[in-house]
Amino acid sequence: MQMAGIGGELILNFTEHYMESLFYFCLKKTGNTVEAEDLTHDTALHILTALQRGVIPAHFSAWVWQIARNRYAAWAAKKHLRTERQSTVDIAEYEIEGADGNPLDGMIDAEQTALLRRELAFIRREYRDMIVAYYIENRSIHDIAQANALSVSAVQQRLHRARTILKEGMDMARTFGKRSYNPEEITFAASGSQPSGLPWTAVQRSIPKNILLQASNNPSTAEELSVELGIALPYMEEEIALLCNATLLEKQGDKYITNFFILDRDCRLDIYNALRRGAKDRSALIRELIADTEESIAALGMLGAHMGGETLRWWLIPHITDMLIDGIVRGESIYEPPARANGETWGFVGYEMAELPESTMMSHNGAGNEQNMFWTYKYPVGQMWDQCGEPNDYELVLMLADCIRKNRTTASFSDGDARMWERIDGRYAHADEHGNVIPDILVFRDGMIDALEAIIRGHKNFANLTENMTAAYHTVEAIFKQYSHRVLHSHIGYYIRMELYAARMMTVHDLLTDGFLTLPEQQDKSSYGMHLILT
Repeated sequence: MQMAGIGGELILNFTEHYMESLFYFCLKKTGNTVEAEDLTHDTALHILTALQRGVIPAHFSAWVWQIARNRYAAWAAKKHLRTERQSTVDIAEYEIEGADGNPLDGMIDAEQTALLRRELAFIRREYRDMIVAYYIENRSIHDIAQANALSVSAVQQRLHRARTILKEGMDMARTFGKRSYNPEEITFAASGSQPSGLPWTAVQRSIPKNILLQASNNPSTAEELSVELGIALPYMEEEIALLCNATLLEKQGDKYITNFFILDRDCRLDIYNALRRGAKDRSALIRELIADTEESIAALGMLGAHMGGETLRWWLIPHITDMLIDGIVRGESIYEPPARANGETWGFVGYEMAELPESTMMSHNGAGNEQNMFWTYKYPVGQMWDQCGEPNDYELVLMLADCIRKNRTTASFSDGDARMWERIDGRYAHADEHGNVIPDILVFRDGMIDALEAIIRGHKNFANLTENMTAAYHTVEAIFKQYSHRVLHSHIGYYIRMELYAARMMTVHDLLTDGFLTLPEQQDKSSYGMHLILT
């Protein structure tokens, strides 16, 4: 009875929420209303039959659209077979001179000329070049064969095939993909070394973003991308080449696929819900761990005497979460992302915009060098994302580190130092009445972090927290495999890790709600989460 009830709910959900979208999917694929209706009915029949048999998919939306894609593939294969059987007309039948002497335009009336020229933009280059050479440049088949190192019969066959493709396209009322006109919003996250500016320079425009969206989990030929996005094939080929050089697209046979994860709305919601299920327990364990250890941790000396325990708590929550993730994730580390063809190492993830119940995208940005590193946790809550502003100037970080290492006073500043100090004062440090530089952020010297982490690992809750995060890892792994093409599985550990970082903000939200954390009074001047590591 329970299974039947679930099946009934899924049937109702499908008929009420998917039928219209399914029809437009089919219309976009077939370009013909009648064929779209037939394909919609065929797909719906397969879905409803499966549900009536008691199939209960784990991810309903992904399951529905996988069936839709499978049924379209079967439809396209049958259509291709019919076309091949009907394509028995000799190329000579198309060699008709028009009144104006142009053999191409003579075949069609004025209204169709625009359609033909449009279709020329969407066929493969080898066919397009043949059509242009023979029908527009009036070159003989023998000349074309010699220029392309082909036999005369091969040229005739390509011309015949090109004409068939053009006619099919002209007969079709093409419905271009919605991304041509209403680009879907997508955000990205990256990590690693990016001195060339990649991957960010490759995704600043809408066209490459939309190509990546279309090719995500969907191997597509250049022609398919051209038709789907409404971009002429020569331009599409150029854009594809740029994305391949940027190592964001991968070629498999004659098709292209995005070689990094782009999480659609359904995938993001599934991952969020999976992480949220264990979040309350995780937050309670972290709260107890911090309450029991913060006095011992503060005694290590990273916290200034004028700084409250709240500063330490805001930093400890993401750091403890990072420790848990570091301990259980397999595969690439976020700090050792996939190697790229240009010698750089960076990872990239895309996110389709989705309304999640809470903001979970915390950033962790760094500036400085190996001996003097300034890190900033950025919290998407209240006005704390920017706070007092993170330092993105290498020289500024070195100036701050030098003041702290050498216990400098403002009296020791050169004119250049004084100008640099103006950008530090009141943000990351201040000077007391004697001119001594006093840091307003956490400062970790040699051995402090190791000692701090030993205290955390020694707490009785750490084993339970590790078990909680390990379960989250395996759940997210299963979701990624459900939603992704196998080409992405070789780096799946890196992408799982990126998603597990959402657990940081889930704990922040939970501990703000129960009062263990409080927001700073002046959020735009706060430096919570900022820390300097001196080695």
